[in-house]
Amino acid sequence: MIFVTRGIYNASMGMLIDMAKLDRIANDLANVDTAGYKQDREAFRAYLRREIFRQEPDPIEKRVEKVPIGPLEYAVVLDEVRSDLSQGPLEETKVPYHLAIDGEGFFRIEFNGQEYFTRNGEFEVGSGGYIVTNYGGYLLDENGERIEYFDGFTVDGEGYVRDENGNVITRIGVYTVENPQKFGNTLFTGENPSPTENFRILQGYVEKSNVNALKAMVDMISAMRHYELSQRAVLVNDELNGKLINSLATLK
Repeated sequence: MIFVTRGIYNASMGMLIDMAKLDRIANDLANVDTAGYKQDREAFRAYLRREIFRQEPDPIEKRVEKVPIGPLEYAVVLDEVRSDLSQGPLEETKVPYHLAIDGEGFFRIEFNGQEYFTRNGEFEVGSGGYIVTNYGGYLLDENGERIEYFDGFTVDGEGYVRDENGNVITRIGVYTVENPQKFGNTLFTGENPSPTENFRILQGYVEKSNVNALKAMVDMISAMRHYELSQRAVLVNDELNGKLINSLATLK
């Protein structure tokens, strides 16, 4: 009886994992055209782990000893969802306030009074002439000040903002952070932000999503089929469970 119940439990756990995968893939596909979007990956952990032993006779002590074989894992559960921070393809737009980071690091953004980090350089010119994201977050320089757009605005590969005469006005802040956590679709929070020099800024470019749409579709089909198989396993185990109960009821 316990083995039939365990089969239903394990198959159900598999269905929950597949549902998490489908939710993640659907969100990735919905953002395949979102600039700076980073796809997600699930991380799993073992659940209900049990140590397995074998029995070996000890001829000297004339007794049987338990020798460990290793762990037996009955199921897995979703532990966390992590972002794949690999760089997406760079696309030329020729828009002077569109910026892309080629290399490591994030742009520093002020949004709703809080500071965040992003790879989404599809900026706009907002009220007051400041460079902002499409949701109103201000692009910050290395001193934490908002960056204003003006005629003749240019940005070199090191992030220095220059006027039409080549004079340096400010420098765009590019930072690395520890333990980056996604906030929304393209914003990140992180610990201990520090300036980085291992980058190149391209003006008139944006970094596209790093989602591979074809691979995501294949993964979705695979997860759906696995879900259907797990669902079938639950039904089969339930039928076996019913037959076992009926058989026990006829015993005298």
